Amino acid sequence: MATAVRVPGPLILGSAAALSINLATAAIDPISTRPLHVVGMNAGPRSALADPRPAAFQVGGGIAPVHGMAVLGRIHVIPRRYDLGAVVSEQEAEVEVWNADIQRAQTLEEIIVAGPAGIAIVDHLGQPAQFPASSSQVYLVKVLSDGDALIDNLVTWVFAGKDPLGTNLRLVGFRLIPFPFPPNWAQPVTETFGFMTDVIVSYRGMEQRIQLRAVPVGTIRYATLLDDLRDAQMAGAIIFGNQARAFGVGRWQFQTRLLQDAIAGDHDILCDTSDIPFEPGGMVLLWTDPYHWEVQTIESVLPDRVVLDFGLIQSWTAGLTIVLPIVVGRLSDDEGFTWDALAIGSTALTFDIDGFRP
Repeated sequence: MATAVRVPGPLILGSAAALSINLATAAIDPISTRPLHVVGMNAGPRSALADPRPAAFQVGGGIAPVHGMAVLGRIHVIPRRYDLGAVVSEQEAEVEVWNADIQRAQTLEEIIVAGPAGIAIVDHLGQPAQFPASSSQVYLVKVLSDGDALIDNLVTWVFAGKDPLGTNLRLVGFRLIPFPFPPNWAQPVTETFGFMTDVIVSYRGMEQRIQLRAVPVGTIRYATLLDDLRDAQMAGAIIFGNQARAFGVGRWQFQTRLLQDAIAGDHDILCDTSDIPFEPGGMVLLWTDPYHWEVQTIESVLPDRVVLDFGLIQSWTAGLTIVLPIVVGRLSDDEGFTWDALAIGSTALTFDIDGFRP
């Protein structure tokens, strides 16, 4: 049987009047008269409480970039500029067009390409096109190998009611004409390069030398034997039809083989890069014959591969494909072409290379 527990009686603080538990008539001393150890503040009389609100102040601001371009209520074109460098074969670049308005849809009215010929836009939506709120689309911009020597184009996505100055993409670069015929290995390939130095001589004969060129100017010389009528005609047309334009000059003595098949869209070219002057920002040539080749820009170089800025346009077969560095050069003032027979031609070319790195 359960046993009840007796409730204790009320706590009695004492019998003195000062210790009475009846607080109905209790009086509290004013705060200003309390001693320090009771109040916890400065001793002595206390004035009115301070206003916790800060005094009004003015701060000047300035325009600064927004992190991640996360600006709402406008149209973004990402990126806004492509520096293509040297364009020898067709190149493709992806451009994102983003409607960053989280409440309203936007209407794309047209896409305008201003500047020299040779730029194509793959418009998969057609015109006009609706961009729902917060949606984006990726467009493919093609830079063709055929076109003006100088690339300076402005591609604008025109939206209804939007300023077109904020929805454009600028493309800059220049086109090269490749010389895709290998050397005649019966004669050597000659590379020369030279710096420029200023020599200051004092009255006592002491000299001070000052380097005037950070990167040497070089030349590449080699001869070609064109023992096929088609090759001879093509080489002659390239030489005499493009003498004033820049050429893509292959450094054939550094060629290597493709070690693994590469398909269109790949960014990696698997090959041996040891002792071969591939460099980031330079160019690489994939070649099987004078009519099947591709040039791409190098992003980085690893011991077993070359990483490209853009994906490959064509597919390439391992073993049959030659991989070699290529540089920008111009023909010298006097170049000749010799017909050795009705279907055989030959030439010895000298290319001047700017910014040559041996």
